[in-house]
Amino acid sequence: MKKFLTRGAAVVAITTSLAVALPSLAGADAGTGAPNGAASTYHAARTSIQSTFTGAVSSAKAALKSAITSATTDAQRQDARAAFKTAVQSAQAARTAALAALGARPTKTAGASPKAAAASERGAIGAAFRSAVASAKSTLDSSLKAATSSADRIAARQAFAAAVAAATSARQTALTALGPKPIK
Repeated sequence: MKKFLTRGAAVVAITTSLAVALPSLAGADAGTGAPNGAASTYHAARTSIQSTFTGAVSSAKAALKSAITSATTDAQRQDARAAFKTAVQSAQAARTAALAALGARPTKTAGASPKAAAASERGAIGAAFRSAVASAKSTLDSSLKAATSSADRIAARQAFAAAVAAATSARQTALTALGPKPIK
């Protein structure tokens, strides 16, 4: 049950980070033709990504503390620490993907086409999605290797499915926030 709770906390952390970061990315400029407000939008998105990461790590620490407090054997403590490590790695992967999708700080170059900027933003959203799915796959692989029963394997696959569904939803939300593709 503890493993299920810690995996659930990891999924919630990843889902939250994607749900918060990707819609912010939709409004951020990808470094082309940035008006004066683009730098503040970039900074706000970066701050949001960092606060989401910090919250996920804090949640994982709280789950670790609770699990260690209630653990009665060394094996349970090791499982709690492994779950904490997995949750932190997932949070780091989500933060890295979100920062990569955010791109470089906007510059004040002139003459960039809206079509190119939209394509760049869509590419960043796609890259963040692919990274989130890869992170979920990595977590699934490590969970399946550590699984000792069929219930553990089922829980790991369910957590993977939930993470992929959350990433898909976050991607769709970000793409919807971008609006329709610009017309030439």
